[in-house]
Amino acid sequence: MFSRIAQNTRGTLSFLLMVAYTAVFMVPLTLFAIGKLLSPTRSARDFFRRLLARLVEAWVGLNSWLVSVGRRAMWNVEIPADLDRQGSFIVSCNHQSWVDILALQKVFNRRLPVLTFFIKKELIYVPFMGFAWWALDFPFMRRYSRAEIAKNPKLAGKDL
Repeated sequence: MFSRIAQNTRGTLSFLLMVAYTAVFMVPLTLFAIGKLLSPTRSARDFFRRLLARLVEAWVGLNSWLVSVGRRAMWNVEIPADLDRQGSFIVSCNHQSWVDILALQKVFNRRLPVLTFFIKKELIYVPFMGFAWWALDFPFMRRYSRAEIAKNPKLAGKDL
């Protein structure tokens, strides 16, 4: 019973720390995003994109560390040694739980470019995070309901 209480306490503290430093990370992220938004040239925007990427890598590193502190887990991951960080990749997962994003970030942080996820258009309104996803160039998708597709069949497959 005491080990369960200790585990739950570690998990709760890890989560609270994650929320706290995410809020702290939002300050420079917001400043860099405003810099990107106001940049008059592509090279200036690229400069802010690189700053944003470094910030995200640090944030993901902290997430990975806190997840391992909060929940002891064994990771058995094989990554090809010849991955080129400058390359482009498509990472596909079946998104069966909320933890797969954390797992992908832990495995690929600083091994690949910052992971970018397709986001439902409505999520741009999530406080702070929507702005962060926009600043990090996450593609926002419009998902059409079955009723919308039935009314207008041309919408079928448009989100692909």
